[in-house]
Amino acid sequence: MASVALSEAEKVYIVHGVQEDLRVDGRGCEDYRCVEVETDVVSNTSGSARVKLGHTDILVGVKAEMGTPKLEKPDEGYVEFFVDCSANATPEFEGRGGDDLGTEIANTLARIFNKGSLDLKSLCISPREHCWVLYVDVLLLECGGNLFDAISIAVKAALFNTRIPRVHVLEDEEGSKEIELSDDPYDCIQLSVENVPCIITLCKIGYRHVVDATLQEEACSLASLLVSVTNKGVVTCMRKVGKGSLDPESIFEMMETGERVGKALHSSLQSLLHKEESLGPKRQKVGFLG
Repeated sequence: MASVALSEAEKVYIVHGVQEDLRVDGRGCEDYRCVEVETDVVSNTSGSARVKLGHTDILVGVKAEMGTPKLEKPDEGYVEFFVDCSANATPEFEGRGGDDLGTEIANTLARIFNKGSLDLKSLCISPREHCWVLYVDVLLLECGGNLFDAISIAVKAALFNTRIPRVHVLEDEEGSKEIELSDDPYDCIQLSVENVPCIITLCKIGYRHVVDATLQEEACSLASLLVSVTNKGVVTCMRKVGKGSLDPESIFEMMETGERVGKALHSSLQSLLHKEESLGPKRQKVGFLG
């Protein structure tokens, strides 16, 4: 993951500030930076979103394609993730560095989405024969700290924006099936993202922990806890990252913070997405090159 080099004096300044609930940019320990969300930014996708969180910039595109259900789940569609860490985001992504991080993020997203966060049965067209496969492509345009949170927000926004054509299965007298896609661009299925969790990353700095850490704050942290939280504040997945250790009491406190902050984040995001959708074609589009 991207990092910055800090002097000992800078680290001491950041750590002491966090202990007093005062961060370098003026935020408290549980405050997020301003989050900018824009949906429907890439034209040749089923759904897309761009999220800016401080200096972190994420673009997500969702492509719905027809495929064959997996043998172990014949009546469900499925979701696949691919994460591209652009070398322009940070020099550390050049070569294998970006590939390794991309694989780590994709595996984390896959683990979260295997917990029943999406109604995968609604993606099934014909059991054992045809289903919708959602290919979720994540592009890291700029890295300014707190990647996992920003990516999870962007994925949820892109899935909310996703529209899948309605399909009719026609069967003739001989029993052979024919699939017919609706010609009406408005005759489509919208995914329910109500149960899709967001990732809250809690960085342990000194004796306290912070949410939405900047690159400078991440450089002062030896251990972080990634918590995926639903809109009801239920923790569905948890993962510790970093070389340092976390004691049980710290983990419990960080989980409580994650639940509290996660509920507030979901509420704000859902409100923003519904507001943007209600504007329809009248809303001003910036586009991902804007």
